[in-house]
Amino acid sequence: MTDPIVYARAVHFAATIAVTGVSFFVVFVLDPAARSAGDARTLKALRAPLALIAWISLAFALASGAAWFVLTAASMSGQPVAEAMAPNILWTVLSQTDFGNAWLFRFVFACGLAAVFTRLLSAQAAKPARLKAAAVILSAAFVGGLAWAGHAIGGQGVEGVLHPVADVLHLIAAAAWLGTLVPLALLLGVAVNDAAALAAARAATLRFSTLGIVSVGTLLCTGLVNTWYLVGSAPALTGTDYGRLLLIKIALFLTMVVIASVNRLELTDRLVEEQSPAAVNDARRKLRRNAAIEASIGVVIITIVAQLGVLPPASHAHHHVSEASLPPDAAYQHIHGEQGMVDVIVEPGHVGTAGVTIRLWNENMEPLDARNVTVTLTAPPPGSKARTYATTRDQDGNWEVDGVDLAEPGNWGVAVDAVLSSNTKLQLAAQIVIDAK
Repeated sequence: MTDPIVYARAVHFAATIAVTGVSFFVVFVLDPAARSAGDARTLKALRAPLALIAWISLAFALASGAAWFVLTAASMSGQPVAEAMAPNILWTVLSQTDFGNAWLFRFVFACGLAAVFTRLLSAQAAKPARLKAAAVILSAAFVGGLAWAGHAIGGQGVEGVLHPVADVLHLIAAAAWLGTLVPLALLLGVAVNDAAALAAARAATLRFSTLGIVSVGTLLCTGLVNTWYLVGSAPALTGTDYGRLLLIKIALFLTMVVIASVNRLELTDRLVEEQSPAAVNDARRKLRRNAAIEASIGVVIITIVAQLGVLPPASHAHHHVSEASLPPDAAYQHIHGEQGMVDVIVEPGHVGTAGVTIRLWNENMEPLDARNVTVTLTAPPPGSKARTYATTRDQDGNWEVDGVDLAEPGNWGVAVDAVLSSNTKLQLAAQIVIDAK
């Protein structure tokens, strides 16, 4: 893990999940549990540590998000980090790319969370329902928006809808489980030798258990969808770096599920039903220990997710164009759909006159035979007129066109229309970043 962007991603994922976890824990677990137990003291005692976690995590999320954005701008522009921090490059990435747009919206959500936290995490006992609703919605949007920085974006047809939705739900469910483990451990730590505090801990543990079951079920279902699209086959799962790393993540996740099952089926029942103070206290300590263990495993999983995000998906690893094989000044985009996949290479990938190379692939990662191929490019400004170019096939089976005018930098629309040898049509579209000179 030597790529700086992996570190930025890891810190950002962890901080974002921690922020969202505090919000979900307060709204869905702590406040209802404290009210049902009539225990205002435990609620008050936890406000300060939870506020500290939330504010520090939000600060780390903003800082690491900014670092991630700058590193991505450098990668998109092909410039060193110092030069990529030029206002024109940053603004182009922010305003003309899906990644930049997602970061802009997520920054707005973060600012909204900061405003909500000033009241939600204050010493004031009663919190209005609309404040809690705002906290949940903003938190879900903040963590769910990370889907637009992953592999789920760019699909076509059913995949273009189902995969992003699954990824958003996967991220929210992960935050609802992983992000609430540390707050739960804190709660179990203060529920000592006090009947009201213990009653609150019992109610909170039951509510957390319900939240955990929903989260784990969601993670399992959405994880299957993501694995189907990003891996696709058993050989890809075991024969690629992406697949092997994903297997480690799955093994760690299942370990967490086993621990959670012990918590739910044994320790939670003992905490709630046992009358012996010694037995109750033992169950409380073990639940707190297990929550800490689960949180530690979660940190490892987050680190793996950060690494997975910079690797080509296992399903595409064999046909993705490697950076080493690309001309140094080329812009590249891979587009995949249900009927086939396309590699688009624009050389040079900056303002001026360029050539475009199109490569077609089928689902078995074999070249697709086509009768004719056209490529349509649309400049970044809204309302720009699209220009369609006919391509010719070279001796290697690639489709090419020269003399393409790239008048300005930004996120250009690119659409490939191909009539295949089977008389079926392949239509794929995405965006490709064109740099300034």
